[in-house]
Amino acid sequence: MARIIIPFPFRKHTENRREVDIEGASLSQVIEGLVHRYPGLKTINDQPALLSVFINGRQVQGKTGEWDSVPLRSDDEVSLIIPIAGG
Repeated sequence: MARIIIPFPFRKHTENRREVDIEGASLSQVIEGLVHRYPGLKTINDQPALLSVFINGRQVQGKTGEWDSVPLRSDDEVSLIIPIAGG
């Protein structure tokens, strides 16, 4: 199972869990599984520009529609990061 690191603003939808383990062979399967388990996170699919995704510390390039081609291993760690802008 891939381990998903949940950013603080999304934890209200995951029963305040910081990490969630989800099964899936690709990034899109894991994200779909996460949203299925926690429907409040559907924003991830609806507005993917709101977040950056990292697998084992490396940023994933591409859009959600391309995540089927991003394979995951059972020991991968997926971090969901909400970009912060400022000036």
